[in-house]
Amino acid sequence: MPGRLILFAPHPDDIAISLGALAAWAAGRVPATIVLMTDGSEARLPEHVTDRCAGPDAPAEERRRARGRVRVQEAVVEAAALGFDAQAVRLLERQTWFSQHRTPAEYLDGDLSLRDVNGFVPGPVDEDAIGEVRQAIGSGENTICAVPDPNDRLTMHRVTTHLVAGNRGNARLMTYECLSTIQVTGPQTAFGFGEDLMRRKCQAILAHQSMLERRKHFGGYSNPGTEFYDAIVRRKNRALARELGLAHPYAERFGWAE
Repeated sequence: MPGRLILFAPHPDDIAISLGALAAWAAGRVPATIVLMTDGSEARLPEHVTDRCAGPDAPAEERRRARGRVRVQEAVVEAAALGFDAQAVRLLERQTWFSQHRTPAEYLDGDLSLRDVNGFVPGPVDEDAIGEVRQAIGSGENTICAVPDPNDRLTMHRVTTHLVAGNRGNARLMTYECLSTIQVTGPQTAFGFGEDLMRRKCQAILAHQSMLERRKHFGGYSNPGTEFYDAIVRRKNRALARELGLAHPYAERFGWAE
């Protein structure tokens, strides 16, 4: 059992979707932090969602900030559903590769949200961004850092993994499978679980009501369609348990980087 668990989320909903069952199991057993690398403000949200924070006539930059506030607030609700308190959630604020990204205008909507996630171009990773990640991890002694599997189609996921991997000190690096993972890397450890943890995982996923509304109105980015993530993940975790021949009805899986 590690002395500390740091769950790095490229977006505010990635922990619930990708390793919500393991996180819920660990809550209360291991001191843990959910680190949000970005506030998720690049997501296109329906106007009625953003209007609650910014108002219909707010300029594009204010609407972008409003999207970030909504999504970070949902991450706090997600953490509570998993069994953590609000203090377990930490938003990194010096990741200018995200906040000052260089995505061409043809991939952006008028409110500065992404029209096409595949067009996202990060800004340079500067020393402030690196220092903030190092500070979040500390020495890394007796610590596990969880990051997306490096074989992922989303640039923000890959940047997160690269940043943490290069600045983790003595921490072990655990990689988790996302819905956008192309193919898991290296030997995997399976975590089998039952309906109780699946219910908690789905509750945490459903904390992200802004993303539910986005899928209803616009469909998905890297996962097309309007079906929400709780249903998609339930099927995926059930199929994985069957594929691996586990006695449990559901499974998540994780790799270990050198």
